[in-house]
Amino acid sequence: MLQRGLRSWEIGLAGYLRVVSEAVGVLPGGLGRDFDPPAAYLALSRRSPRDPERDLLLVWSADAGWELVLEHPELGPGETLARFGDPLVPEPADVAGFVDDVLAGRRRGGRPASGSACDLHELLSGFAVLVLPPGGIQQADPDRAD
Repeated sequence: MLQRGLRSWEIGLAGYLRVVSEAVGVLPGGLGRDFDPPAAYLALSRRSPRDPERDLLLVWSADAGWELVLEHPELGPGETLARFGDPLVPEPADVAGFVDDVLAGRRRGGRPASGSACDLHELLSGFAVLVLPPGGIQQADPDRAD
């Protein structure tokens, strides 16, 4: 079971995807995610020199990790250019380097990550950040009747 407390792995996944998006360059509105099962896609602002007319997607799942995909022009399955492999949740800078290497022709193929979705809480805990509204948290005055 993945859920712990206030579904902190979901907060961690959202934070992780935000940082990875900044590292790789994502189109406006180009982030999609699902929490059951945990998965995400990032529509990159870059194009593949191999086929610059097709969109380039960075796809992550809790089962396989990251893969770089050339979107199919007919909305069919995309073409996987390369898989990151282990670890399941690499550092965002390493994901950006992976994209650079694939687009430069220095990397291709690869195996899916072998991590476990059961470990998401631990793997994503460093990215779990809550943003508070202006004014932060206000404590209620117990002597005041509302």
